[in-house]
Amino acid sequence: MDELIARLAAHAAARPSHPAVVENGIATSYACFLDRARRLAFGLAAHGERPKVMIHLPQGTDAYVAMFATGYAGGVYAPSNIVAPLAKQWLVLEQFAPDVVVSNAALFDELVAEYQGSRPVLIEPSAIQSVSPLEQSRPPHDLAYVIFTSGSTGIPKGVMVRRIGLEHYVDWVLAATEVTPNDRWSQHPNLAFDLSVLDIYGALCGGATLFPLTSALHRLMPARAIREFGLTIWNSVPSVVTLMTRAGQVNADNLATLRLMIFCGEPLLPEHLKLLFAVRPDLVVYNTYGPTEATVSCTLLRLTASDYRRACRNTVAIGDPIPGMALHLVQGDTPSEGELVITGPQLARGYWNDPFATAGAFRELEVDGMAVRAYYTGDWARRIGNQTFFIGRRDSQVKISGYRLELGEVDAALRTCGYPFAASAVVEGELHAFLETDDATVDTEALRLRLAALLEAHAIPRCFHVIGHLPRNANDKIDVLALIGEAGHREQL
Repeated sequence: MDELIARLAAHAAARPSHPAVVENGIATSYACFLDRARRLAFGLAAHGERPKVMIHLPQGTDAYVAMFATGYAGGVYAPSNIVAPLAKQWLVLEQFAPDVVVSNAALFDELVAEYQGSRPVLIEPSAIQSVSPLEQSRPPHDLAYVIFTSGSTGIPKGVMVRRIGLEHYVDWVLAATEVTPNDRWSQHPNLAFDLSVLDIYGALCGGATLFPLTSALHRLMPARAIREFGLTIWNSVPSVVTLMTRAGQVNADNLATLRLMIFCGEPLLPEHLKLLFAVRPDLVVYNTYGPTEATVSCTLLRLTASDYRRACRNTVAIGDPIPGMALHLVQGDTPSEGELVITGPQLARGYWNDPFATAGAFRELEVDGMAVRAYYTGDWARRIGNQTFFIGRRDSQVKISGYRLELGEVDAALRTCGYPFAASAVVEGELHAFLETDDATVDTEALRLRLAALLEAHAIPRCFHVIGHLPRNANDKIDVLALIGEAGHREQL
């Protein structure tokens, strides 16, 4: 039996009535969850020995059941971002060409109503309760899932995550979080954002109870959800702390039940930690780093109120590689700086039906005299003492007045000058800075003087824009392309 399904089954056997998922106040026990997965697996198994399954559902019990059911049926799944524009959803549908789509009638009809390709087969989770459960799990597909990222060209790239890589990651998650059946774990990220993998498999393979944040209120006021559900483990991108802060939610009452917060997906800032530890000095925070191509995350830095400052510069250090994984810095001017290259068992097989992109990103790296398969992340990092800090994307290195400039350095300087949420970009050859603030009267001359003490002259933005809320994409990251597109329509300071 597949290792992940075996873990789920063991919890169902040991604590059949323990809640696996609580969604909108309705609890689904581990025994019921496993039974539903086996029944859905029976339906999926009719569509091939290794069925390709698109999961076109919002985060919640039905989607989680479909993930485990696909593994039980020996298949591979692709989660769909149901809030993405239909044109992007169609691109994923066309590329993945699923044997079956697990969805509900309303969502499915919206997906295929104007779709020009072949109409896929629909299975509704609610329609499988009367079928027999699949008696025995099939030998698993070597891929666990294919998750489609936006891609720099706008065309989604399907990252093929191997089952052996997912199992390695889940083994680490269970050990690192020390999850128990007493834990109540959040599920905030979109299913098509691979950070959700940590929540779903971490909680359900660890015997905990998973709480999807399904309501708009809980997503806008996440600290309220923490208090209401009594959550003990929280996982999200760091900017969710900003969301909590704006709503005045970062207080001891709202965060009282938490024992662990996990962050990934974008740089964690010292300001985030200062806010959290001020109200919960006993809290433990994990900062992690990893691209989708390395199965969610592959580093860990454990932070507490007493020691977090050691890991802070403009951002918080990304931590050390988890067991079995390794980080390498290559092509920098010094050994302590360069592109982050990852090796280890969590590396994806490559990109779905794209051997050219696969060959470009997954290449050999010489390690201790041996050629090792590696993933070249495109992320630039710097080693300072015994800490590694993310600097920015290699493709965010630009030329201004003939000088090479790392935009991440500009963003870091803006944060130092009192704008913790800022982004820089090159627009028509000029450097622009976007400041998230409600103060429409920013003294740009004073800001330039402060920046001059931190940056070389060519790195000081020529144009400044004030914006109430920086636009964010479906993964809650700052949408720099949207800022560039709007730059010409925004008043410059």
